[in-house]
Amino acid sequence: MSHALLKKIDASGVYFLPAPRRTAIAQAAKQLHFVLLGVEIAEQSNIEKTLRQLGTAFGFPIWYGANFDALFDCLTDPDWLPAKGHILLINGIARLRNADPDDFATLLEVLQAAAEARRATQTPFWVLIDAPARGIPTLAEA
Repeated sequence: MSHALLKKIDASGVYFLPAPRRTAIAQAAKQLHFVLLGVEIAEQSNIEKTLRQLGTAFGFPIWYGANFDALFDCLTDPDWLPAKGHILLINGIARLRNADPDDFATLLEVLQAAAEARRATQTPFWVLIDAPARGIPTLAEA
């Protein structure tokens, strides 16, 4: 995995990351001094459980309301985990897609909006999911 790609602010966003490439991403994040956070969506998850899991795994503040607006607010808060860059690995995302396709689509929209807002702050912000999804590109190997 090229460190140069992860430093490209204008390319950062939401991507599908095939499992064999996860180790390379973790190594690159460490070398770049990016914050790397992961979460495993639990079996039988609905959107409420998923949002709570994201808040816990990502260390959101106590005021996090476990809803889409609060997720966006926390992800775009400049005081949330200051770093040179962020990489969020979301595993088990297909569980939510299978349980509730509409909430899955909304979650992806919120994550994409947060990534776009973070690009404006000139901080690389990557959300990498473990399952293909319509409209979500696969992370390039370059």
